[in-house]
Order: sequence, then C-alpha cells, then structure tokens
Amino acid sequence: MNSNIEAAELNMEEADELKYSRTIEDLPGPKGIPFFGNQLQMRGSQWHVTLSNYIREFGPIYRLNAFGIPIVVVSDRAAISSLLKDRPESFERSRGLRMRMNELKVGGVFTAEGEDWRKQRKLVTGGLSVEVIRNFFPTMGMMTQRMVDRWKATLADGKRVDLRRDLKALALDIIVGIAMGYDLNVVSDDSHPLQHDLDSLMRRLASRGTSLYPYWRRFRLPVDRAADQSAHDVEQTVLRLITEARERMKQQPQLREEPTNMLEAMIVASEDPESGFSDQDLVSNAIASVVGGIDTTANSIAWMINLLAQNPDTAAKLTAEVDAVLGDARMSREWEQMKLLPYLDAAHSETQRLRSSTPFLGLLAKADCVVADTFLPKGMVIFVPTTFGDGLDETQFPQHEQFQPERWIFEHKPQKDDDPARKVFPFGGGQRLCPGRFLALIEVKVVVSAIMRNFELEFDTTAPPVQQVMTFFMGPSAVPVRLRSRT
Repeated sequence: MNSNIEAAELNMEEADELKYSRTIEDLPGPKGIPFFGNQLQMRGSQWHVTLSNYIREFGPIYRLNAFGIPIVVVSDRAAISSLLKDRPESFERSRGLRMRMNELKVGGVFTAEGEDWRKQRKLVTGGLSVEVIRNFFPTMGMMTQRMVDRWKATLADGKRVDLRRDLKALALDIIVGIAMGYDLNVVSDDSHPLQHDLDSLMRRLASRGTSLYPYWRRFRLPVDRAADQSAHDVEQTVLRLITEARERMKQQPQLREEPTNMLEAMIVASEDPESGFSDQDLVSNAIASVVGGIDTTANSIAWMINLLAQNPDTAAKLTAEVDAVLGDARMSREWEQMKLLPYLDAAHSETQRLRSSTPFLGLLAKADCVVADTFLPKGMVIFVPTTFGDGLDETQFPQHEQFQPERWIFEHKPQKDDDPARKVFPFGGGQRLCPGRFLALIEVKVVVSAIMRNFELEFDTTAPPVQQVMTFFMGPSAVPVRLRSRT
C-alpha cells in the first residue's frame, strides 16, 4: 500500500490507525430520491455517461447510493493507479456482478478471486502469450482476408456491408481460433447460432447488472428463459469443442506435452489432480475467453471506423502509413510489420481514450481503507473510470472531444506527468491487467490496416447520431459508414 491507499484490518495487533480527514458523509454527490437513492440515475444504456458527467460536477471523488447502500466514484489518477495495483489483495470485483456472471455461465478468471484467480490466470495468460499470438498471426490474417473478400463481393453486388455484425463475427472467429484451435467461419455464416446466443447472453447480463432487484431468482420472464437457453447453448457448444479437443489429443499424445492453444493447456491441467483446476474451471474459462474476446475488440474497431470516417484528414494519414508499410500487398503478412504502424497505434489509443469498451470498473474493498484521504469501510463499492476521468478532462487532453491521434506521438519519450498513457487505463492495471490486451492490439492492427488498404470510408451524415450503448461492454449503437473498394 502507498500514501494514496492505506488499508488495514482493524484488530488488536495493529498499533497504527488509519489516517484520513473525511468520511463518505463529507463527500459531495448528486441528490437522490427517497428509497431508491441514485439507483434510477444509474440505469439504462448510458449510465457510464452519467457517472462521467458527475465527475465534472462533483470532482475526483464523490458519493452515490443505491437503496441506501453507499457507492464511491474515484477519478483521481494516483488513487486509481493504487487501487488497481492493490488488486486482488485489497480489492475484488463486486460480488453482485460476479454472482450475475456466474448465473449465466460467464465466469472463469473473470469472477475468480485470490488463489483461485492466480491458478486460472496462469493458464489464460499462457494461452494468450506473445509467442502464441505470433504463431497464430498467419491464421488471423487468413480470417481477416476472408472478411475483406466477403465485403468486396457484397459491394460488387451493389449491397451495403453490415460492419457491426461482421466485425463481431470476425472477433468471434479469431478468439475461438486462437483459444481453442477451431475455425468456425462465423464471418461467412449470417445465421450462425453461436453469435446470436452470445449477443443474447450479453444483453441479458447487462440488464441484470443494473436491475433493481434480482427477480429472476424467484421467477423467469420470457427474456430470462431466452437468456438461460442461450447460456445453455453456448455451454453445449464449448463442451462439444472440448470433447473434440480431447479426442484429438488422444490421437496426438504429443499435444499433452506441448499444447498448441489455451483449450489444450486447460484440458491438461483439468486432468491433473494436483493442479487444482477442475472440469468446471475448464468450461467456465473457455466460455469467458470467448465472451471477453469479442465485444471488446469488435467495439474498439467499430468506434475507430466511426471516428476515422468522421475525420477524413486523419483517415488519409492512416491510409498513407498503411500503404507505405504494406506496399503492393493488400494484407499484412509479416509479423514485423506490426511494429511499423505508429499512427495506427496512436489512433487506437485515441479511440480508447474517447470510447473505451470498459469505461468503468467496479471494485469492492476487502478491508477498511483510506482512498484519496477518505475513510472507506470494508465492503464499500468503488467505481473507477478507466478513461472517462482524466481521458475526458480538458486540462489533461485539450480539445478533449476531438479525435486527435497526434497526441500519442512523440519524438522523445514524454515525462511521467505528460505521458498520456499514464492518464488512462483502458485495459485496467496491476496484476489484473487484461490478459488479452496484446491479442486485442494485434487484432486491431491486422483488421484496421486491411480495411484502410482495401477500402475508403464514407460516413453517412443522414444517419441518426451514434450513441454510446452500454451492455456488458460499451459499444456504438451503429456503424453508419459506407465502404468503397479502392482500386
């Protein structure tokens, strides 16, 4: 712990008391209504925007309450950094959210805590290591090329490309390919049931996450029965892939010594009684890897396409960089090219600043603590913005509403206080830094470079404004961008 966060169990063995100058009651915050408090203000698909606006109004730490239960929102950069570093020892994911995720079979490393989390994270991070991703790179390129070919054929037929659907389908193909070794080819199948089931599952998880009362534990509405069916169908698909993988490993025993993907590594662990990794852990993490690898990356790319289409000068700069790196090729085929796209890196960072897929993280204090000089008791719910704090602060990012990748490009490494990467936390931080962040970065580079190399972007100015829609992750309400094939 450091000066920003001092936590301690208040027991007889500890002589030093926590030092603070205020308590929750001293904090500013929006006025609630009797019984509900601020709960109704935090519902809906744009609750993250509401919390962000409150930061501008009430400052770097303010209070809310839901049905009398206090919640603190902390946007102070130093405090956020310390909070993330102190996970999982001092802070954990909200228990209510973990329960809701587990009910819909979206668990695994997402909902695990303590030693259970460490055990599971080791397998997940191993399955998404730089070496694994580099070996998968040609397959990722093939899958992206398949999408580009589909789009060109669609345009040749005079039809419009459904960017939002196809980007999610590609992300699903890629995560299942790298994590489980299967090519589902969802991109080419508009009616693939797995994509439908995952969309249904995520919508229901989001709805339950902001529900006033967990009524579904007493009775099921039709939407709950549909979500339960989707969760069951996703689980059955994963179980089928596990069965096929086990059969393949039986035919190829060397795969037990040198697994080629995350699923094979988890199967080996689940069959080792000393690993402490159960069959249920295997299934939960297989589902979690799929869920975590789709909307986050697909939404990031969709937001970037929207922003590029609305900023043609920026799109032109990116196109020029991609053309220079790829030359006559229409796709990136060489791993080393991933290091030669600094403007694309900057455009991605700027997209994350403006439109992070996970704009807020929810934490639960495991002990009494002091955060930003404020005493918080054990069990306190804390919301921290990953990018919607300093990332949308005019003093930190002048003209903060504008899409300017140039703010991430420097001739020399910036000083600590000037480094924009130290002001936002799109992938979290500390030990619970997103294990799929490197895969996401490579996937963005491969897909966006292919789009810019093969197509021109035209924003549909007649379309309704694009809204920020928070389901379990935050994505655009639409991608009103027309593609035109480049000659």
